[in-house]
Amino acid sequence: MRKLFILFGFALLASSVAQAQETRGMEISGQYQYVRIYPGQGAPSSSCQGAGGTFAVNMNSWLGLVGDVGGCRVTGLPSGTSSHEINYLFGPRLTYRTHGRLTPYAQVLFGGERATASATGVPSVSTNAFAMTFGGGADVQLTRHLSFRAIQFEYLYTHFGGAKQNNLRIQSGLVYHFGK
Repeated sequence: MRKLFILFGFALLASSVAQAQETRGMEISGQYQYVRIYPGQGAPSSSCQGAGGTFAVNMNSWLGLVGDVGGCRVTGLPSGTSSHEINYLFGPRLTYRTHGRLTPYAQVLFGGERATASATGVPSVSTNAFAMTFGGGADVQLTRHLSFRAIQFEYLYTHFGGAKQNNLRIQSGLVYHFGK
C-alpha cells in the first residue's frame, strides 16, 4: 500500500513537471459500477452494484495517470447476510484523441480490493487482496468541460484466499475536465 502512495506521489510530481509541456489537464469522474464476480472453485457467480470515481492527470494528449476507487454491494444474497467490495487501483491510460466528440481509451490499473461479509449474529469478516484491471472505454463530449462516459468495460483480476478470480467490471457516468 505504501508503494502505491509513493507511485501516486511520483505521478503528481511528474504531472507538475509536465505542465511546461503540452498537457490536456485533469479530469474527475463519478460512475455507476457493476461487477460480475466469479469466485472460482465451483462457487456460484454473483452481481455487485455500486459507485466509483476516478481522478486522472493527463501527461500529454495521449498518456494519463489514473487513480480509481469504487465500491459495490453484492446482490441476491440470502436474508440476514450482506457483502460488499471496495477496490482502489492506479495506473496508466492511453487515450486516442480526435477532433470529434468521441474519445476512446485503454488502461491497465493495479492495486487492491477489500471484501467484507457479514451475517446476522456473526461478526463481519474482511480481507484484502491484489487486484488488477485492463480494458477500456469511450467518452462522449457534451460540453467543453463535461463528458459522458458511455462505457468502461474491464477484466478485473483478484486473488482472494489463494484462488484466482476472473471478474468483469462495467462502469458508466459523468466526467468533468479541468485545466488546459
